[in-house]
Amino acid sequence: MFDDSSISWLANYFFEDSEETRGGALNNIDKIRLYLRFCADPGFQNGISTDIGVHQSTVSRTIAEVAKLISSKASGWIKFPKDGDEIKDAQRKWQANYCFPFAIGLIDCTHIKIKKPTNQSDEYICRKGFHSINVHATCDGKELFTSVDISWPGSVHDSRILRNSEVCRIMQNATNDALLSR
Repeated sequence: MFDDSSISWLANYFFEDSEETRGGALNNIDKIRLYLRFCADPGFQNGISTDIGVHQSTVSRTIAEVAKLISSKASGWIKFPKDGDEIKDAQRKWQANYCFPFAIGLIDCTHIKIKKPTNQSDEYICRKGFHSINVHATCDGKELFTSVDISWPGSVHDSRILRNSEVCRIMQNATNDALLSR
């Protein structure tokens, strides 16, 4: 549960410009509340629109707007350790939290189910038989994301995604005393 001060901080952080309130538009705090409500119960925009008293299309536009703002600032939070100091710090966290020496992160891919795309839909059919995006992600010793790549269709194998990732390039350039585990 987010308290009012946390929601206000999020609104100020993501909406740097003044807010538009003509014609009953949602204010920035309400946009954040709506988005958090959607994250807690995704897929039920009609219920959110009824509870908040706005049209479902407003809910949809607001979700897209806030998601785009979050995505635009993600690189400020989601950072894979690249240099010696960052790698050593990541290793200390893994050792302290999990007694896992030399580890700097966990890595995995997961399929996120999507609607059938209109173009190249066959590329998005995963080995499990549904349309998906194959998401590649790593996390650190505090269970925070350190890299996320959502650019691959579901038919692409995890190993290809890793081979083509920035994480792979960083690990190839790192000394031999850094590990990623799956």
